Amino acid sequence: MVESPQLRSAREHLARAEANYRSDDGLFHLEEGLALLEDIIAGPDAGASRIAANVLATYAGKIYAVADRAVATDPNLPEPELEHLFKLILAFDPYSFELPLEARKTKFALASRLVDRYLEGHSPEEKRAASERLAGIAGGTQPTAPGEKSKRRRKT
Repeated sequence: MVESPQLRSAREHLARAEANYRSDDGLFHLEEGLALLEDIIAGPDAGASRIAANVLATYAGKIYAVADRAVATDPNLPEPELEHLFKLILAFDPYSFELPLEARKTKFALASRLVDRYLEGHSPEEKRAASERLAGIAGGTQPTAPGEKSKRRRKT
């Protein structure tokens, strides 16, 4: 099967995202690639839809594995890196894509680590309240902060 230009473009964006995942440019390309995959998956071509879903599953697994590995192996990961990793995994939230089995655990671990950093020096009661709110959110994910719209960019 010959790939459509849209699928080739999605693959190019995702390859750039993978190569530069630590940068804002990598995040941009991830968002672009995901938007293109969403269009293909929702399109009328069942064969292209299956391929796009497989490409998505591959890259979702890679991005979540990077985030999971970073949180698991570096307890002193700097706050900017934690925030960036969190943005990477949040890039998947506006879509109804099937994510890796450990996706919720990874997202929760990153969010927990960020809450710990943000509340460093606060009282134990404040930390406990924040942890309880986070646990409530973990039951059902929130794609963006309350009152904030998703920032889905489109440029090819």
